[in-house]
Amino acid sequence: MRHPAEDIEREFQQLRARLAEMMDTLLHRGRPTLVRGSSFKPAIDVYETSSAVIIVMEISGAKREEIDVTMEGNRLRIAGVRRVAAPLDAQRCHQMEIEFGPFERWVSLDFSPPRDAVEATYRDGFLHITIPKQAVSTATTVRILNE
Repeated sequence: MRHPAEDIEREFQQLRARLAEMMDTLLHRGRPTLVRGSSFKPAIDVYETSSAVIIVMEISGAKREEIDVTMEGNRLRIAGVRRVAAPLDAQRCHQMEIEFGPFERWVSLDFSPPRDAVEATYRDGFLHITIPKQAVSTATTVRILNE
């Protein structure tokens, strides 16, 4: 059984991470990747059902073979690269808002998923990742040993 203080601390950590992402988005919206740094953060949505956590990432234009999804304990890492979509014979750029280059996002879970149970599909520019929750047994049998 978790202590209520652990739940409060976890919620504060999640809130702190969400606020940091919101500030980063607000401060850097519309700036070219080259001005902001060497990578960008594609938008993600995280949903939870009774049996799984579902993550949806918007990365249209990225090639499937250049996307890497890795579970490390209770943390999911999504990394890859999206190449410049400009025509090869372009001579001038009048407006450039589509971010490109390497990207990386981390999602922390409050459980460690079963090995090899994470599923990912990439369709219509969206990466869908399904992470099943481990079934938690509420009953435990304790074996009594003879002395």
